[in-house]
Amino acid sequence: MLNLFFHTLFLLLILVRPAPIVAQDSLAAVWADSRLKGMSIEEKIGQLFIIRAHSDLGDDHMQSVSSQIRKYHVGGLCFFQGTPEKQAALTTRYQTQSKVPLMITMDAEWGLGMRFKDKGLSFPRQLMLGAIQDERELEAMGFAIGQQLKALGVHVSFAPVADINNNPLNPVIGDRSFGEDREKVAQCAIAYMRGLEAAGVMACGKHFPGHGDTDTDSHLDLPLISHSMERLTDVELYPFKKLIEAGMTGMMVAHLHVPALDDRNHISTTLSVKAVQDLLKNEMGFKGLIFTDALEMKGVTKHFNADEVAIMAFEAGNDMLVLPENMDLAFKGLKEAFTKNLLDARQLDDRVRRILIAKYKLGLHQMTLPDAAHAAKMAFNPNAIGVKHKLIELAVTVAQNKRALIPIVNVTTSRTATLALGSNSKTHFQSRLDSYMKADHYHIPHTLKGVDVVSLLRKLKAYDRVLVSIHHLSNKPSANFGLTKDILSLVQNINRQQEIILTVFGNPYALKYFENIDHVIMAYEDSPEAEDITAQGLMGVFGCKGKLPVSASNIFPVGHGYMTPSLERLGYSVPERVGMNSDSLHLIRRIAEQMIRMKAAPGCEVLIAREGRIIYREAFGQHTYEESHPVYLTDLYDVASLTKVAATTLSIMRLDEEGIVSLDASLGDYLSWLEGSNKKSMTLRKVMSHHAGLQSYIPFFEKTIPGKNGRPAYIPEIYCDLPGAQYCISVAPGMYMDTSYLDDIRKQIRNSPLNQEGQYVYSDLGFIMLAEIIRLRTGVTLDHYVDSVFYKPMGLDRIGFLPLKRFATDEIVPTEVDSYFRQQMLKGYVHDMSSAMLGGVSGHAGLFSNAEDLAALFQMLMNGGEYGGQRYVESSLLDAYTTRYKRSTRRGTGFDMKELNPEKNLLTAREASERTYGHTGFTGVCAWNDPETRLVYIFLSNRTFPTMRNDKLKELRIREKIHSRAYKAIQGYKGYTPSQQMHG
Repeated sequence: MLNLFFHTLFLLLILVRPAPIVAQDSLAAVWADSRLKGMSIEEKIGQLFIIRAHSDLGDDHMQSVSSQIRKYHVGGLCFFQGTPEKQAALTTRYQTQSKVPLMITMDAEWGLGMRFKDKGLSFPRQLMLGAIQDERELEAMGFAIGQQLKALGVHVSFAPVADINNNPLNPVIGDRSFGEDREKVAQCAIAYMRGLEAAGVMACGKHFPGHGDTDTDSHLDLPLISHSMERLTDVELYPFKKLIEAGMTGMMVAHLHVPALDDRNHISTTLSVKAVQDLLKNEMGFKGLIFTDALEMKGVTKHFNADEVAIMAFEAGNDMLVLPENMDLAFKGLKEAFTKNLLDARQLDDRVRRILIAKYKLGLHQMTLPDAAHAAKMAFNPNAIGVKHKLIELAVTVAQNKRALIPIVNVTTSRTATLALGSNSKTHFQSRLDSYMKADHYHIPHTLKGVDVVSLLRKLKAYDRVLVSIHHLSNKPSANFGLTKDILSLVQNINRQQEIILTVFGNPYALKYFENIDHVIMAYEDSPEAEDITAQGLMGVFGCKGKLPVSASNIFPVGHGYMTPSLERLGYSVPERVGMNSDSLHLIRRIAEQMIRMKAAPGCEVLIAREGRIIYREAFGQHTYEESHPVYLTDLYDVASLTKVAATTLSIMRLDEEGIVSLDASLGDYLSWLEGSNKKSMTLRKVMSHHAGLQSYIPFFEKTIPGKNGRPAYIPEIYCDLPGAQYCISVAPGMYMDTSYLDDIRKQIRNSPLNQEGQYVYSDLGFIMLAEIIRLRTGVTLDHYVDSVFYKPMGLDRIGFLPLKRFATDEIVPTEVDSYFRQQMLKGYVHDMSSAMLGGVSGHAGLFSNAEDLAALFQMLMNGGEYGGQRYVESSLLDAYTTRYKRSTRRGTGFDMKELNPEKNLLTAREASERTYGHTGFTGVCAWNDPETRLVYIFLSNRTFPTMRNDKLKELRIREKIHSRAYKAIQGYKGYTPSQQMHG
């Protein structure tokens, strides 16, 4: 029985394992032969043709396509303009009308956007992709495009273009080529092919034998390639040879007149036996499916009728005849030629068999019809968008950087202007620069119509630097790529009078006009994403690595480009760019809406960053439950105890690094008023890890408002309604405290009893004293110190103490309606009562911020203490502060950490690593860094409004649930992994 069991198991394993390639070929051949056997001569001839189909034309066009399918038994369709959902629906319709499954093809070189424009995603053109140094990254693009095409029911993509663009005047290839370096073109094309075929779509290399070195458009006439065979073999044919060696299964032949191959007048390579049969098949060994370029193009129709073209194309050795100029004439011409034995019927059987085998391998024998809704969704597949962002980032090329001004390091002291040439409004490039620096923005049209150039130059001269960008350029060499004389003159005039950094969003050949500009970025394309990402590259979010794919001039040769360093500034992207799943993050909205519905907080802001990119940033709800004042991303929150890490701990780390303070020194070493107290010998290390035995807090305010008739009343000796020399500490609007009461606060701290030393008790008192130490050791208060040492140099302008000194009240979220101390709504004044009595600046509370500035601060920590090209904290010191205190399950030095005791409140998501550090705040905020996943999480809310006794945020675990969503987004990511090495 046991032997029988294993025998059965062995047979099952054989049955379920994937069929080997030989078996698949055999099955394909059997299926093809069974189809071929029952075909008439008309049905066989029909399989040779691919006809045009649109999804944006009317009923007449659809009826025409249906009629041709039935009448001519066509082998396939080539779809053009329309929409994804309509094309999917039409594909289903046409497939059901065809006796033999149709091979659906599409020209989607740069993705669905090539045909659907704003209804489908456009990837960078191949010329921009040629600037990328690791060609394997193009595999992911090929796979993404392949997935999108599969969703449409497409089987063959007429890509990649393997032409070498060695003629700057080429009117038809241009930015469709990977460049002028043959090895680069080959490797890029192989990677693109690999990705497409990994998605189950046939790649089709084009335009054999090489359409790059011509100044004639084959749509309009027959281009001439006059090179010798030796040159063709060495250059033009090289990428196609490598593609064949790498396993390319589809090839498109171009309409080119190449005398070295076939010197007959007006004979294009498409119609030449010497080009197709002798060279491509026999000499180069191509075994895949051969497609003609469109047979409706003037490169062939100018000299031959549609029937002659069809016959000659078949004779040449092509398998599939794409887009005949006149289908009826082409079909009849072939039928007559076969009927009269002018063409070999055995060759027809052989070609049709090859086509049917290809259809089987593409899955047409058990075809799944496309779903329109899925096709529309896949047209902007988030994974594909993430791939696009990475490709743009890798392509940005610094073409000139003589004084190393790229990336920009100084964002605070230099006066900056931006000038967008060729734009009628503020550009995406300029808007993104606003995320990093203060700049005045200018924009003018290409024509300079209505522009007072003299006045503009005078205005710009007042700035330290001008960031000039050129937009909406042409791809036509004959039109100087859209660069007018006026624009070129203006750029030179600005360059003569001051320092500029020029960014060109256009064709790299245009660089020849800017050889004397000292700092130039080539950005290749003018899409919103390219502008945004290029601005981030200029600011040092990432190091620019691109190299020019073509030679613009002697100053700008192919392969030229400066490698710039990353300044590790926080950037902006989409979740999939950093390996996260968008759909998982969308569920954060439900959690936030539950929070508001359950009145756990009236509103919040959520920010998630990974690998140095903000990938999720949303504001939810209102400032209060009553008013209609939506929360904005720029709004400031009272971050309460986050102050402990975002201000005090940072400052102590810096002073520790400089030798000004020591964690092993005692409080008494710095604070003379602790002399003789039970706190004199407490070390800073114990205080900051909350193991010094200090009381949790002292309600200082209670002694200042003794009850009167059951209601609090201020002691007039302590508070006054108006500020004065004595009453200068602003506790709230219309409430000023006597400065001398600070001594009483110190006494209460000094005389407070202790808990057992070594026992963990979270305490504000130690951080109050730390702020005092910082003031005494630096000569400035904590707010001034942390602002001058950290916030301002980092370019952060929405974080700090005492926000009403810089911001309007409607930019600040209220924290509570205080009915126990200050008797008013608190907005812009710190919620913490002790911090308020200390003037709003304390080591334990008082800081206000929006999520973005907090995230930048935490990203600096994630970077090991570096940000924007400057070091703020030594990484080894940071590691020490973010290591758990001995025997503690959750506290580092100053930092809170993920709780390791599962029986206690974790404060973080359960999925967070043990190395996660950060802090929470009483007002309903938190900030966490997870070094293992490179994840930054910021949550800001005013859960204390209208009362601090509202604990629903904690009870519902809102912060933890949202944090968990970020980890689920990482776990749910299904990206494409490129091959480890290039072949061929």
